[in-house]
Amino acid sequence: MKYINNSSSFNYEFKRLMNAYDNYHWMVAWAGSSFNMTKELLENSEKIKRIVVGLHFYQTHPDFIDHFNSFPQVSFIHSTSGTFHPKVYLFSNDEENWELLIGSPNFTNAAFNQNNEACVLISSVDSNNVFYKQIRDSIDSVWKDSKKFTDVEREDYRRFWMTQRVKVESLKRYKEEQSKRIPFYQIPVVRMNWREYIERIFAANSDTVEERIRVLNFAQDYFNTYPVFAGMPILERSRIGGYKWVNQPADFRLFGTMQNAATYKNQINTNPINISNALDAIPLRGEVTREDYFLFVEQFELALNGGNKYRSATRLLSMKRPDVFFGISSANHERLAEDFEISGITTMNLERYWDEIVVRTQESSWWNEPKPANEIEESIANYRAAFMDAMYYDPTVNA
Repeated sequence: MKYINNSSSFNYEFKRLMNAYDNYHWMVAWAGSSFNMTKELLENSEKIKRIVVGLHFYQTHPDFIDHFNSFPQVSFIHSTSGTFHPKVYLFSNDEENWELLIGSPNFTNAAFNQNNEACVLISSVDSNNVFYKQIRDSIDSVWKDSKKFTDVEREDYRRFWMTQRVKVESLKRYKEEQSKRIPFYQIPVVRMNWREYIERIFAANSDTVEERIRVLNFAQDYFNTYPVFAGMPILERSRIGGYKWVNQPADFRLFGTMQNAATYKNQINTNPINISNALDAIPLRGEVTREDYFLFVEQFELALNGGNKYRSATRLLSMKRPDVFFGISSANHERLAEDFEISGITTMNLERYWDEIVVRTQESSWWNEPKPANEIEESIANYRAAFMDAMYYDPTVNA
């Protein structure tokens, strides 16, 4: 048995195993484009018995699929109820003579040559036939859930992979920038307690607090009365949408006016079913998961023809779940960025929004431990994420 935690040792052992054994049984979460071990695998392709590769988050490179999809011994996990995430490399001649690498490295150039990875090398000398059989059985089991790509599916996958690469590169640049900033736990909004949160709200916009509560009370009443957004009368939909306020019972411009969002307004007025489908992904009560949110994003982008539209999206989210979501507007994003230590706020999008705003909000002391001292603070506690707008809103900027 051997512990390996550097790329040179890992590469050396991996190549040795590829040359020393006649049978490859692997399962990996994803595989990359051509690199040194891909070439070795192609040269030793007759030794492949079963290789199963995951696709989650479009991490597997389409070039790998193009190279190996035609091999009968290589197959892919197209979808699972969870994330397919193993990294298991079994090399054998028979059940008495084998070695296994198991740990963190995927079959990618980054894992083999760049990342800080760790794995354990186990051999038939260290273990027994029962252990060998358990590994083989686990690979055989996932093999049953795998399948090949059709030519059309490969083209579709490559197209979606390229779309995801743009988003990943954007997030990567953001993380590189953030790594130069202060530690997460020192970010101002995370450190703030409930009393500090309340004091900042009243110091910034005390004259709008009750009106804001009134707006969110109406919104919650509408969602409780009409659980499906498309089932609401047009007046209620336009109030929630943020562009109906003249002669209304509350100032629905608060939390971000959408008066100039023509396509968005037209969808809500004349074809609300698409936006309604997006909002259906967000439960009215209980936990909102990352999966819920990204299902909303997928549906919302379809509703608005794939546009970014994060301001209109977060406006609707903050109306349905004001305890979880904050509506970004041109009048609040600069102060928000300062408190949240967000760089590049002007290039914010729906992919970044969850990690940079929702997650940080929910890790903050004031969000986790609200301690309302009166009825007004109780209402703010119920709407505490959306209510950040009162703290960050700059009345000199058109929302």
